[in-house]
Amino acid sequence: MASRQRILVLALCAIAGAILVAHSLVWNFVTDDAFISFVYSRNLARHGELVFNLGERVEGYTNFLWTVLLAGFLKVGLAPEIMSRVLGTYAAVSTLLVCAIFSKWARQDTQGSAWDALPALLLAGVPGFACWSSGGLETQLFTLLVTTGMALYLRDHLADRPGPSPVSAVAFGFAALTRPEGLLFFALTALHRGLVMWRKRYLPSVAELKWVGVFLLFAVPHLVWRHWYYGWWLPNTFYIKSSGIGGTWQQGGYYLMQVALQFHLWVVPLVAGAGLLLKRPRGALALTAFGALVIGVFCLYVASVGGDFMGLFRFFMPVLPLLAMLAAMGLRLLLEGRGRRVSLAVVVPLLAGHAVHAYVVDQRSLVIGADRGIDTPGFLRWYTADRAAIGKWFAQYAQPDDYASVGGAGAQVYYSGIRSLDCFGLSDAHIAHEVRAMSSRPGHQKYAPIEYELSKHPTIITSAFYRLGKYEPPPSEAAMWRARGYHYVNVQVPGLSSGWYAFLLRNDRHLGPLGPETAPPPPTEREP
Repeated sequence: MASRQRILVLALCAIAGAILVAHSLVWNFVTDDAFISFVYSRNLARHGELVFNLGERVEGYTNFLWTVLLAGFLKVGLAPEIMSRVLGTYAAVSTLLVCAIFSKWARQDTQGSAWDALPALLLAGVPGFACWSSGGLETQLFTLLVTTGMALYLRDHLADRPGPSPVSAVAFGFAALTRPEGLLFFALTALHRGLVMWRKRYLPSVAELKWVGVFLLFAVPHLVWRHWYYGWWLPNTFYIKSSGIGGTWQQGGYYLMQVALQFHLWVVPLVAGAGLLLKRPRGALALTAFGALVIGVFCLYVASVGGDFMGLFRFFMPVLPLLAMLAAMGLRLLLEGRGRRVSLAVVVPLLAGHAVHAYVVDQRSLVIGADRGIDTPGFLRWYTADRAAIGKWFAQYAQPDDYASVGGAGAQVYYSGIRSLDCFGLSDAHIAHEVRAMSSRPGHQKYAPIEYELSKHPTIITSAFYRLGKYEPPPSEAAMWRARGYHYVNVQVPGLSSGWYAFLLRNDRHLGPLGPETAPPPPTEREP
């Protein structure tokens, strides 16, 4: 009987995995920010430098392990544009299986149950979970590692072992190498362990100290290496994203409100709470207490940084498996003992409604638009395609000593191969540490002053001054730029949504078909 139950759970998880893969293909894209990491990966694979511009040590990424993994694939000829999607999807499907195992441990049952597959089926239908299985970012790898670490920790906690298994510390250690928030998740798990020790009134055991020590073996060497290699204890991106002007908490609160409304997550505590009122099994109580601590503090963290500018809420993905676990647990407690027919009569329509809701959200997310600084994945996909087309055009004509000033430092820089100044400062230490914040929008708080841009003497300026479509500047603007050594040029770019692209070219430089000073000289007054 037990083996038949395990086969059933595996079959349902396989169905959930297939649904998730098909669901992720609704987007099947790589967002522009992912290409920033790809530039670092390429420079590491080809030149042995984990940098954005060769010779400039600035940590403009927040996903060390992901970037290094992609560099390894590049070394053997596998493109990050493809491998990032493959790895993201593989990690997401693996998370579904971890959730099924997690559910079994939480039930403290040696036999499998079809209920264990419910979290996987719920996650497969969540639009954000499917979208960020694609996207090219480290989101799903981080989610897998954090979920694995928490699952292993709770297994040991429920089994009353002397201390958590070092394997959970390894999972958290890899999570910390994948994203800095891995430190937060381990700290919250350690806090939970500390509260357990305080309640039971005992001091840390050797096993618990070993658990912490194993995690530190991952975190501390990376921290020391970062300071040695880049000169700072924290990533350069931290100094950009932690310095928004007033309104960051309001933006973060709006972000969380949209998460709850679009995913109907407010239903989870109601279902979980109702289930616990009827039955109070130890595993369910432990999962609820742990989940409330981790999710509650993590939400405060997300609000404090203003959330994220990418739609379908990738910042929230690491705690979605916990929420799915809580929802499935509550539903199981409500229906357990009422018979298979009653359970199916509730769960099947619920999953059908979940699928309909997902379809509606999917269609909205494909629209090219934005809401209070949160861009839809449809916009992100369109923007990246445009930047890639522009980058490929530049790659045909760029010279080794060309330098560009850009606003979008992802696909354009990756495909052009031109050394570049990221005007948002993610890969520039001066902007991160010396320039004041101008916005509360995550990742866009700072921007290079024009004087700083010009001090780099870029060949090409495509930062805030580019235009989609042909552009003929007014005489006063043309004269101003010519006095600074630049002029507008218009080029036809294959694959660009607008067809034509206008940008600033330095007066003394060639760029493919564009010779020096192709614009007409400004009009002069005739002498009387």
